[in-house]
Amino acid sequence: MPDREAALLLLILCPAAALAREKENPAARVNINTGRAGCTVELDAAPAGKTDAQGRLVLADVEATDHYIHVRCPDEAQETAYLVSPRLGENAQIRHGTTAPSASASAESTSDRALDRAEAKIKLRELVRDAVQLRVHGRLEEAVEELREATKLDPENSDLHRELGITFLLDKDWKRARVEMLEAIRHDPTDADAHNGLGYALEKLGQFGPALNEYRTATHLEPDDPSYQRHYLEALARLAAEKAEKKK
Repeated sequence: MPDREAALLLLILCPAAALAREKENPAARVNINTGRAGCTVELDAAPAGKTDAQGRLVLADVEATDHYIHVRCPDEAQETAYLVSPRLGENAQIRHGTTAPSASASAESTSDRALDRAEAKIKLRELVRDAVQLRVHGRLEEAVEELREATKLDPENSDLHRELGITFLLDKDWKRARVEMLEAIRHDPTDADAHNGLGYALEKLGQFGPALNEYRTATHLEPDDPSYQRHYLEALARLAAEKAEKKK
């Protein structure tokens, strides 16, 4: 009998303890280690700070969803993007600059590299084609997996990030859609469809002001597309209605 009572007590207390931990750590942390001071770090599209004298930076209160961490040190020609998907209360780790090109890769001939690029392009087209077909049939998680594989081959391809964003919009995963649309815009600020998609995600997240800005940008980039203007005017009307409701 005492054993049974102890078991019941554990069943009651364990979920309560888990809930308490979740309340204590409602967000995640991302620990960045570059080994160098003064490296610039951005969280999605927002500046997050620079690494300290030890080459470290801690991002606290990071929302538990997908994020792109962009890191660029003073001696680097371009930034590096890291995709992280921290869980509630997790301490995610990023070690920047630890992967150096191998000697064999450095010695690779120009013709070999050209062949690799050609093969990568073929593989990229196949992955995108498969992702689109999966999406048509409602297999959204599988479509995301294919597009993630494609971004590994071409991480700066704005089209791939936009397609990921569209897939998340179809899945009503507004937060992940926002992140992918931001990444698409980062690599191509003139992508009207990405601005429009970002506006839609922001609107669904209740951020009407920023959503309006994105719809307006899409309209300016593609003034002949009536759908962008319609989204802008509809969002403008909803924002006006919301303001009127608050005044009551």
